[in-house]
Amino acid sequence: MDPITHAISGAALARAIPKHHLPARQLLFIILLTMVPDADIILRLFSDTLYLQHHRGITHSILLIPLWAWLIYSLSSNSIKHNPIMPWLIGAALLLHISLDIITTFGTMILAPFSDWRASLDLLFIIDPFFTASMLIPLLLGVIWKQQKRKMGVLSLFLMCSYLGLTYSNQQEAIDLARHQQPNAKAYNALPMAFSPYHWQLIAEYPDHYARAAINLKPDFSGTSSLFDKTFVTNLLSTQMHGPNTVVWQTLPAMHTANSIRIFPGTVFYGWFARYPVLLEQNDKQITFGDLAFGGGAPGVRPAFQLQINFKDGAVDEAPKQQPPHAWLIWRNDHKSKLAPTSPPFSWF
Repeated sequence: MDPITHAISGAALARAIPKHHLPARQLLFIILLTMVPDADIILRLFSDTLYLQHHRGITHSILLIPLWAWLIYSLSSNSIKHNPIMPWLIGAALLLHISLDIITTFGTMILAPFSDWRASLDLLFIIDPFFTASMLIPLLLGVIWKQQKRKMGVLSLFLMCSYLGLTYSNQQEAIDLARHQQPNAKAYNALPMAFSPYHWQLIAEYPDHYARAAINLKPDFSGTSSLFDKTFVTNLLSTQMHGPNTVVWQTLPAMHTANSIRIFPGTVFYGWFARYPVLLEQNDKQITFGDLAFGGGAPGVRPAFQLQINFKDGAVDEAPKQQPPHAWLIWRNDHKSKLAPTSPPFSWF
C-alpha cells in the first residue's frame, strides 16, 4: 500500500478510537507511526536484493507487534506515556499497516522471522484512489464539522471496510469466471489491476503452465484510467482487456519448465519471490522469467521484477564451464540489479 493511504488510515484510526480528541502532536505521532514499518526501505541503500529479501519482513510481522509496540512506547515522550490509550493505539496502528499491506498482491511475511511465507489477499492494487478517497473524504468533513470528528473517523474506517467488501465480491466473481472457462486447472486466482475495482487478472494454474486473462467486470466503467495517458494505462493493464463475455486467454509456460533451471544464479530466490513465475524467453544467449503478479507476459504491459540470466558461452542445457552466467533482476523502470546466488530470507532459522 502507498504511504499516503497508510497515513490517511492512521488519521482515521486516531480519530475513531479515542473517546476524546488527541492533541495535535499525538495525532501526528499516530499518522507517522502507520508508515513506520516501511522503514525497511533503508535496506536499498545496501542492496536491492537485500531489500527485496526482507521488505515486508520483520517490520511487518504480526508476531513481533508486541515487541515493536513496546519499543516505540518506551522511546516515546512523557505526554504520550501519560495517555492511557496510546499503548493500544500504537499496537493498532502497526496492525493496521500490516493489514493494509496484506490486502495487496506483493505479499507480507506476517510470521517472520519464523517463516518466509508471504500472505496476500489480493483485494487491492498497490495504489487505489477509490480506496484512499473512501477514507479521506469523511476525515475532510470532520475538519468542517469539528464536533463530529470521531464519527467521521468511524465512518472513514467503515467505508474502508465496505470498499474491501466490494473488491472481495468482485474478486470472487472473477474467480468463478476463471473456474467456469478453465475447468481443468488445479488452482484459480484473480489479481487486482490498476484504475478500477472491476479490473482483474484471471489466473488458472496447470502443472506445467498458466492461463491468464485481463477483464473488466463492468466494461462501461473505466475508473480513473481516463485521467492518464493511454500509454501509461496500457503499461499497467494490457492491450487485451475484455469484458466478462469476451475473455481472451493467454498461455505461458511455468518457470520450472526451463532447462536446467536449478543450476543458475538467482533462480532459487526468484522462485520464492515470484507469485506466478513464468518462462518468457529462452535461447542460447539468455533466459527471461516474469511474474504474472507484476505484469509478466501480459500483452502491452511494462512488467516489473523480471529475472534475466545472460550466458556468455551459449550454454543453456548444461552448467557453463568457463564463464558463469549473470543473473539480473529488472525493475519496471528498467533499473537492473545483479542477483548473486541468493536464498530466501530466514532460511538460516
